[in-house]
Amino acid sequence: MGGLESNCYYLARELAKEHAVHIFTSDRKNGMILKKKEEIIDGIHVHRSKNWFRYRYYIALNPGLLFKVLKSDLDVLHVHSLGFIWHDFIVFLKKLFSRTKLINTPHGPFMALKDYNSLANIYKFILRSIEKVLNMLYDGAIEVNDSQYIWLVKTGFKKQNIFFVPNGIPKDTFKRIDVNVKNKYGIDNKLVISYIGRVQKYKGLDQVIRVLPYFPDVVFVIVGEDAGDMDRLERIARELRVMDRIIFTGRVSTDEKYALLDVSKIFILPSEWEAFGISMLEAMARGNVIISTKTEGGKFLIKKDNGFLYNFGDIEELKKILMQVLNDKERMDFLIEKNIKKSKEFLWEKNARKLEEVYKTIINR
Repeated sequence: MGGLESNCYYLARELAKEHAVHIFTSDRKNGMILKKKEEIIDGIHVHRSKNWFRYRYYIALNPGLLFKVLKSDLDVLHVHSLGFIWHDFIVFLKKLFSRTKLINTPHGPFMALKDYNSLANIYKFILRSIEKVLNMLYDGAIEVNDSQYIWLVKTGFKKQNIFFVPNGIPKDTFKRIDVNVKNKYGIDNKLVISYIGRVQKYKGLDQVIRVLPYFPDVVFVIVGEDAGDMDRLERIARELRVMDRIIFTGRVSTDEKYALLDVSKIFILPSEWEAFGISMLEAMARGNVIISTKTEGGKFLIKKDNGFLYNFGDIEELKKILMQVLNDKERMDFLIEKNIKKSKEFLWEKNARKLEEVYKTIINR
C-alpha cells in the first residue's frame, strides 16, 4: 500500500519477466510480522529481514538487510529512499566493495514537510549535509515527475545522471468492476466526492470537510486506513455538523476501491506535499474530475485542460472550484473524457521499459 510500494512492486513485476529481480526489505510493517523470510512473488525474489530497532519513520537498524545486500551479486542496486541512514550505510559499503551500479528513486526530498520541532529541524540539517555527500555515490537517480531534478541536484545527485521514469497504474485499472458499493455505504443517488490515501494530517483532508457545509448534497468518501488523524477529522466534522456526510471506509480491496471511484464524480487530493499521487491517476482512469493542491505531483499531472489546482490551506479557493465544477456538467464531462485518455499514458508496462533502458545506459557507461 502506498506510492513508493506500488512503484517498486509493479516495476519489479514487469522486469522479472525477463530479468532476475530481488527485493530486499524488512519483515514487518504496522506491527505485523511476516513469517516467510524468503519468497518468490510474481517472479520476484523477496528477501525479508528483521528490524532490530525503529524510531518513527527514518531511523531503523536492520543487520540482515546489510548482510543480504552485501553478499548478493548484483548488476544494479536500486534504492527507494532518501534520508534512511541505515540504507545509506549499506549503499556506501556496496559501493566500496563491489562494482554494482547504484540507482536511487527518492520519490521526494528528505523530511519534505514544512513544520517540524526544533530537535527535528536540527536532525534534518545534519542529515541533509551528510546526504549531499553520499548522494554523489549514485550512478543514477530517477525523478518521478519532471521538476524533481531541481532539488535532486541540490541534494548531491549529478544532473547528467538524472533520468525521468514516472509513476503509473496497471492495465487492470481500466477493467470492468461488478461490486455494489452504493448499498454497502448508503450512497445510492448521492453526489460523491472521493479521496484515496492514508488518513494523515499532512494529507489535508480537513480542508474538504470544512467546505462540505456549502454543499449539502455532497457525500465525502475517504478510502484508506487511519494514520493518526481520524479523531481530529471526526471532531471537526461534528463541529460543522457534516459527520453524516463523511464515510471512512478504512482499507478496502482493489476492486472495491475502483467501484468507489466509479460512483464518484470528483476526486480531491488536498495534500501539503506529494511527489506524484498515483491515486489521482487511478481516479482519472475511473472517470473523475481531479482537484489537487499545487504539489509536485499535482502540477505534473493536472493542467488547465484536465483538472484544477489550488493552494494548500486555501479553503475559499477550494470552495470556488467545487462550485464551478458542480455547476458545469458539460465541463465536467469534458474533463472526465480527457482524464481517462491521459491516464492511459502512464501504464506500468510502459514505464518498466523506460527503466530497463536507464539500467542499460548506466551499466554500459
